[in-house]
Amino acid sequence: MAGKCEFNRYIGYENTDVFRSFLIDNYISVQKRGLFFESALPLATIGEISAAEPFTASNYEDPAMIQQGLDTWLKQKRIKCDSAAVSAIIAKAVQNCGSNKRNTYFVILCWLLKYLDTAPVRLMFMGTATLRELYFMCAMKAAGIDIIYVPYDDDENFDAFSEKDEVNTHDGALHEPVDIDFSAIDLSKETQLSNIRASAEKYGDTVVRADTTAAGLFEDYITSHKKRVLNRGGVFSENCEIPVYFAALIGYDEEAVYTNMLLKFKESFAGLNKQLIFIEKTLDNPDVEETKALGSIPQSIGDMTDALSLLIKLNGDPVRTALAQSSLREMLNSLFAETGNPTVAKNYGSKLVTWLYRCTQGRKYAVQYEDIPVILYYGDISQAELFFLHFMSRCGFDVVYITPNKNMLDMTMDKNTDGRMQIFELPLSKESGKYPDKPVKMTMATVAYSAERELDTMLYNGDAGIFRNFQFPNSQAITLKTTFEEIGILWKHESKFRTGFAVNGNLVSVPNIFAKISGVRNGDEDEYWDEVRSRLTPETILRIKEDKPAPDGSLDLTAYRSFYRNGQIDIEKLKASPLNRYSYLPDRLQDLILYKLQETADSGYIKLEGDDLMCSILHYGLGLDKELLKILQRFDFTKQIPKLVYIDVVEATFTLEECIHTVLCNLLGFDILIYTPTGYKNLETFVDSRAFEEHTMNEFLYNMEVPKLKIPSDEKNSGFFGKLFRKG
Repeated sequence: MAGKCEFNRYIGYENTDVFRSFLIDNYISVQKRGLFFESALPLATIGEISAAEPFTASNYEDPAMIQQGLDTWLKQKRIKCDSAAVSAIIAKAVQNCGSNKRNTYFVILCWLLKYLDTAPVRLMFMGTATLRELYFMCAMKAAGIDIIYVPYDDDENFDAFSEKDEVNTHDGALHEPVDIDFSAIDLSKETQLSNIRASAEKYGDTVVRADTTAAGLFEDYITSHKKRVLNRGGVFSENCEIPVYFAALIGYDEEAVYTNMLLKFKESFAGLNKQLIFIEKTLDNPDVEETKALGSIPQSIGDMTDALSLLIKLNGDPVRTALAQSSLREMLNSLFAETGNPTVAKNYGSKLVTWLYRCTQGRKYAVQYEDIPVILYYGDISQAELFFLHFMSRCGFDVVYITPNKNMLDMTMDKNTDGRMQIFELPLSKESGKYPDKPVKMTMATVAYSAERELDTMLYNGDAGIFRNFQFPNSQAITLKTTFEEIGILWKHESKFRTGFAVNGNLVSVPNIFAKISGVRNGDEDEYWDEVRSRLTPETILRIKEDKPAPDGSLDLTAYRSFYRNGQIDIEKLKASPLNRYSYLPDRLQDLILYKLQETADSGYIKLEGDDLMCSILHYGLGLDKELLKILQRFDFTKQIPKLVYIDVVEATFTLEECIHTVLCNLLGFDILIYTPTGYKNLETFVDSRAFEEHTMNEFLYNMEVPKLKIPSDEKNSGFFGKLFRKG
């Protein structure tokens, strides 16, 4: 009985669940080959004392004489251990455990003879030990036995223990005893759970999420397990890492290309050593038979995760079995921590186990292929199904979610809490329909066309700062915080030359200006109007505020209530509705405006709530005038930014319509200036001050008359050559 062993003492811990599992695992271990004591060791019986008499030392304090008697017993029992070290510990106990030295000697000797005879490899003691019990455990450690001692923080005898420096003490933020009834533990069940925890630790780092791209997604998914490992610089073996792809492709581009691409992807598995698990129909809740197979599931989160994880066994695939068991526990515990509702966790857990068996062909699951299985989910999806896809990715499956319906985008992004899923958005949207089952006729590109597209890709990929006309369909406005002087500097700069400009896929970040100029610098009217004139460009909408009474607010906006739910606009439904006043515009422009209506509602800039907010944004947001729409249609996000300039010299505040139009224009990317020489309130009536910057001059002027202001014409021919070749 020899080898490296430790005496570990636990007076605190950090996580109750983790520590509870640790204690149970050790309890199971000592049931197989070890010793377990709770609160105290039993006193020696008369028979045990009599049996120890032949091996007692005549001098209880002499380590050599103690060792002589101990060696006689060890030789009879054919037990090997460091008897000298054990005897030295007994001698110290006799010296330090009170005046009744004979009693101390016989108690510890009887314990040693009784328990060493069982050939244990580990001893576990729960509770506060006496000084004699501490020396006994120390002697057992010297005999080659691991010691697990758990007094929590109530260990009054430890300071008097001369061998405390030989003990590894573990502390933590928590010190309360963990509630475990060891006598009621189901050893069979706990052994299985212990094996699950051991497997989770063994395979915990096996799955690695690999990165893909929108262009290379389908090619990556059919790449073999071996090639992925080698490409990452690893060594392929039976239990090597599993690099998995987890991505979503939402929306579509050219319909024929998209349809044929999906068809080809699914058909490619016919010639591969990969298992394709294809899901197109909604995953229904567990039926009667499936619920019966789950059995009785406890309500408490700890027992619930135990019961559900014990149900998982993928025959022939120990790695994915272990990954599924540990991932289920981790995700359900996280869900419970987020919701505080065990019923929600139970419902999700029941679905995860049931759907896992459905997708892996029920309880008859057996590994059919050596390679990484692929799950392809197509169509509209629910939150629970997204949760399931995240679960399967963690279990070592490739997972790809595909839908042309961009209504699924927000939820998919919202539920991607850990960023595990790569989400790729394509520009167009339509109903999901069925997965393509036949190819669509396509046009063939000529050599010249292909060469042109290749050159186009090289020139306009964004790296060189060169962009094709109307290259990008989507924009995101970023309102700049500037000084008053910077407005003049930036005003005529193209978008791509401003701080904050960026291109990410099909999305352009457009840095724009939204400012209110209150007052007149030094009271100089001429300079004031010259400045206003300098802000007028060919792409400017000029608004001069009129002193009209505000509308009475009696509009009936109830017709818009069917076009949103929980603050989310049903854009496709609204787009197809007679209420859509932009139906004649190109789809690209319609989509842009309607999505910006949603952004206006989400921004928090409009001082309304609930139905008032949503109905007002829909009503007024669908009422942009044609002059503004024409300018918006010409707006190329990488170039000159359109302008909205308001001049307000009257006392009337802005109407709700004017406020909504102004915020909507800001989010569409317009530069906006509100000139207010009086310094009076105007857009603040309905617009939160966070939406814009205010620059206040040193004087306020009243009763000013607005001079005649003219929008300049396009200045394309104003340069040198324009003047040289101008007619007339």
